[in-house]
Amino acid sequence: MLLLSEKEAEGVRNRLRALSQPVRLVYFTEGRGGLIIPGRECRYCGETQRLLEDVARCSPELTLEVYDRITDPGAFASHGVDKVPGLAVIGAQDYGVRFYGLPAGYELATLLDIIVDVGRGSTGLTADTRATLTALPADVWLQVFVTPT
Repeated sequence: MLLLSEKEAEGVRNRLRALSQPVRLVYFTEGRGGLIIPGRECRYCGETQRLLEDVARCSPELTLEVYDRITDPGAFASHGVDKVPGLAVIGAQDYGVRFYGLPAGYELATLLDIIVDVGRGSTGLTADTRATLTALPADVWLQVFVTPT
């Protein structure tokens, strides 16, 4: 079952035309096999995977890999993912970009921007901003939290 309508898919295809190199969408889920373990159910994992499948169909530059926390715990550890649904967006290198949760509504636009930036290998930050970030004395862990209203 497709989650994106044809009109929405066309908008996604248009946005992803900006990709200049391949991007891997590495999706982390739980309970793909249909077995529900109390306390470990992932409420939006199925919908998230279907949405990512729809997005991946919109560009030949995108590939989708799926890993389950129960059957593929090593993939979670190697990518530093500790929540489901989780997504690593990886281009020519792994920039450490992770997206957690269902990227629906306005969050889909944010995810598409992330995919395009990773696919370009550039964020569009000014030279001054990049210089300021490079001068930071230590790595910074930045998390942005969004809640549906």
